[in-house]
Amino acid sequence: MSSKTPKIYCAGPLFNPKEREDMANIAAVLEHANYSVFLPQRDGLELARLLPILTEKNISKEDASIVLNNAIFSLDVFEVIDSDGVILNINGRVPDEGAMVEAGIAWAHEKPIVIFKNDDRSLIQGNCNPLVMGLADFEFIDKYENIPIALEEKLSKLNKNNGTPKKSSFSTANEKGEAIRSYLMKQKTENEIADLLISLFGEIVCQTLKE
Repeated sequence: MSSKTPKIYCAGPLFNPKEREDMANIAAVLEHANYSVFLPQRDGLELARLLPILTEKNISKEDASIVLNNAIFSLDVFEVIDSDGVILNINGRVPDEGAMVEAGIAWAHEKPIVIFKNDDRSLIQGNCNPLVMGLADFEFIDKYENIPIALEEKLSKLNKNNGTPKKSSFSTANEKGEAIRSYLMKQKTENEIADLLISLFGEIVCQTLKE
């Protein structure tokens, strides 16, 4: 890791005591490992606290909500882009909607993402949604103490590749998606589609087996 303290954005649900406790535990583990942390429930804007203050300034409740919603959105976008990495907590039957937007922004800006999940609930036949898992290379962590380790690995890999020209994850996924769409549009057989998928993603499988 570089001498600069990496800043990590904690994305996840925070709308009941258990969810906030979960997020606070994640932040605490990271701070104990000497990371700088942005935890929205602690470091961001709290609508419930600021709404009455705005209405006291002769702003209608509706207009105050618009102001605060825009402010929360803008602050969180900035904090994600300003971060060096993101921890995405996907506990729950489905991941938190806001956290998924934050993770999507992070992925599009080439920020390393570590997914945390120690909840057995999932949406699709025991598996997590591939659109979620793809943000973190289809890997997740299920123990708090392993979060800094996984994050360190991703940040170290990123630092090693900084001087090497590399196609973005976004561009790579887009190109492979276009190739798949082309086969579907041409009504290729399932056997031909399977061969295409092996050619596109087989290298990833081989790399995983080696590791």
